[in-house]
Amino acid sequence: MLTPFTFYIWSMAFLSVFVSLFWVIVNSTIKQHGNRLVEIKDYPLVTIAIPAWNEEKSIVSTLECILNLDYPKDKMQIIVIDDNSKDDTFAVTKKFISKNKNIQLLRHNNNKGKAGAMNTALRYAKGEFFWVYDADSYASKELLKNLVCKFYEEDNEKVGAVVAITLIKNHGNWVEKMQRLEYVMTAFMRKLTGSTDTLHTTNALSLFRTKVIRSINGFDEGNLTEDFEIAMRMRSRGYRIVMCEKGNFYTKVPNKIKNMWLQRVRWFRGFIQNTLKYKKMAFNKQFGLLGLFQIPLEIFVLLTLFFSIALFGYHIFGEIINLVSMIYITGYNFFDYFILPSFNQFLLELNWRLLFPSLVVLCSALYLYIEAHRYVGEKWRFYIPSLLYLFVYPLFRSMQWIHAASLEIFGAKKKW
Repeated sequence: MLTPFTFYIWSMAFLSVFVSLFWVIVNSTIKQHGNRLVEIKDYPLVTIAIPAWNEEKSIVSTLECILNLDYPKDKMQIIVIDDNSKDDTFAVTKKFISKNKNIQLLRHNNNKGKAGAMNTALRYAKGEFFWVYDADSYASKELLKNLVCKFYEEDNEKVGAVVAITLIKNHGNWVEKMQRLEYVMTAFMRKLTGSTDTLHTTNALSLFRTKVIRSINGFDEGNLTEDFEIAMRMRSRGYRIVMCEKGNFYTKVPNKIKNMWLQRVRWFRGFIQNTLKYKKMAFNKQFGLLGLFQIPLEIFVLLTLFFSIALFGYHIFGEIINLVSMIYITGYNFFDYFILPSFNQFLLELNWRLLFPSLVVLCSALYLYIEAHRYVGEKWRFYIPSLLYLFVYPLFRSMQWIHAASLEIFGAKKKW
């Protein structure tokens, strides 16, 4: 007999495979652009804004990376905004720019956050384009040229921002390696959403059209995820966000579970807040596939996640109650529950009604996982962090969503 729980598992597996197949088809039909970029004879001025808070250890290497970019030096306006750092960021930066006069250093007397720092830089920006450059990141040498060329390639005034492929620069312990796999998958999904014009997020080292950012009143100060909010605001005003697939930037990720947990909870709270803020875009045909497919899909996945956690929690609780009943009522030996069955018993006791759809979903995930590595040009390897990412991290991530949703429900203070 097909129980409601089994029916739910089959339904979710069917929907997961359906969505996966959609992206597989999209991936197979994307026509890759040639390696030759649009030729630009006279590169435009780009303002490079570097918000810095307690970055004394990384700010010099960041500035050196920018100065070594393959871009005309007279077409780069570099602005460092020290957001009232508690360490020696200001002094270290001031010493460095004493030998590099083309770098401008600004300082806040009070901490205004990343969005506030970028708005300060925006007031001084002279460039046609505005490049947000995180102080703990570095770009491949050709990235800025490629980002600028992407605007000219699209030749569309409605392109408000270009997003680069994001990878991590520190992958020493298993926490970092697990995040590496997450970033690879994220880059691949941005490629797919970019190809269907449903990309609606920006990140560190995104390049913006300056007049567009000014026309929509800059970045939202106080927002937990200002990069997601500015992207949603641009999309709500009819601007597009496109993906640059040539050149990468590398960012530092948390190397401890606690720091990663807090970062993800902040991201997820920002997603919830800004999705509610721009809820009018959902199921709105004015925004094409973004409004009719991508945003509704993300909302559905999130609601399904919460329902699944409740359902699985109820199911597991029921199993625990049954086990306790067997121990205390029928005298069942607790340790007999953990006796390893023979191989034949193991096969006979498998619930194929639940296992089969799970295996189908896993195969779909593995295919996309391998394709994602191929996309970013990294060799796919199946090792322990891969197992953690596939089988443990989803549970970990679910708990982070529960934490984020709880903080939102109870109106917890916003913390970066």
